[in-house]
Amino acid sequence: MEHPVTSSRISGLIYWFFPIAIGIAQAVFNSYNQILPVTVAFIDGLTFSLVLGLLGVAVWYVVRYNDPEKSALFQIFVSHFAAAVVFTSLWMFSSGIISKALIDDSFYDHYLSDFITERIIGGLLFYTLLVSIYYTYVYSQHNRERQLRESEWQLQIRKTQLSALKSQINPHFLFNTLNSIASLTLINPEKAHGMVIALSDFMRYSLRKQQDDMVTLDVELKNIGLYLQIEKIRFGNNLVYRFDVEEECNHHLIPNLILQPLFENAIKYGVYETSKPVEIILEARKLPEMMEIKVVNDFDPESVPLKGEGVGLVNINDRLRLLYGSSRLLTVEQGETQFSITIIIPDIVESIHQ
Repeated sequence: MEHPVTSSRISGLIYWFFPIAIGIAQAVFNSYNQILPVTVAFIDGLTFSLVLGLLGVAVWYVVRYNDPEKSALFQIFVSHFAAAVVFTSLWMFSSGIISKALIDDSFYDHYLSDFITERIIGGLLFYTLLVSIYYTYVYSQHNRERQLRESEWQLQIRKTQLSALKSQINPHFLFNTLNSIASLTLINPEKAHGMVIALSDFMRYSLRKQQDDMVTLDVELKNIGLYLQIEKIRFGNNLVYRFDVEEECNHHLIPNLILQPLFENAIKYGVYETSKPVEIILEARKLPEMMEIKVVNDFDPESVPLKGEGVGLVNINDRLRLLYGSSRLLTVEQGETQFSITIIIPDIVESIHQ
């Protein structure tokens, strides 16, 4: 912990203002009441105040040695009692020697003797006041350090949560893809080969980007293309998709691997449930200070919907909340024949990524 007096020029000026002001006030009082001649009064006042200030700087080390978070209350009391006695004695002795060397007047010796009690009380009061100020500074620094540690802990927790959320890959997709590959190897080896390559590229991207927090939309859409290529092999003409993206959205940063669950959800509740072609549309448009991404898919209202836990959408909502500090960035709408999911990507990510 830095010394509060020497940590900055401003704090040093503020500190020295008080002992010098005390010395000037004492000199004015002594000269005005004709206790001392004007010159003698100011030499006396400034000498005692400057020595008082120098010794006050050293008091900081007594405070630091008796940190309230590390020392017992009795130890602190005894240490400061002893230090106050030494401080006052050293102040009066050294100031007296210096001032006597500067003032050649026998009357001044009588003045020092007459006011010795007042100066002892003044020294002890100054020590007590200074210790109180130093301890206030120590407490404020400890509180600031605790807040920083708590912020760091919260940051690490959030990073851990984000890493856990990004690592959740739906095993059903992988199992279904492997089953499809196994079936295709018997009836259409070429399609099976293409599916293996597409799956390999998709998994390679997912693993490579696992450590990245943000990617551009165009990069993320390339990965979605790999995912849809796999599903296209499985579902053939029943799966139709297109991307409608404004040009300025391509380089907008988004959380990586966040769009795949949206398409997985659309396929699960749309393509799985019908024998008719289902179109999945991704729309991205730039709005002030944000980007809006909407994924819309057809569905058969007469079909019996598959049961699901909605883990993918919960995952997305949690990630958006952790990244941007809002739980209102994902909305779900269901019409008579269409299902849409909209996510908002603000331009600014919270400090966890800065």
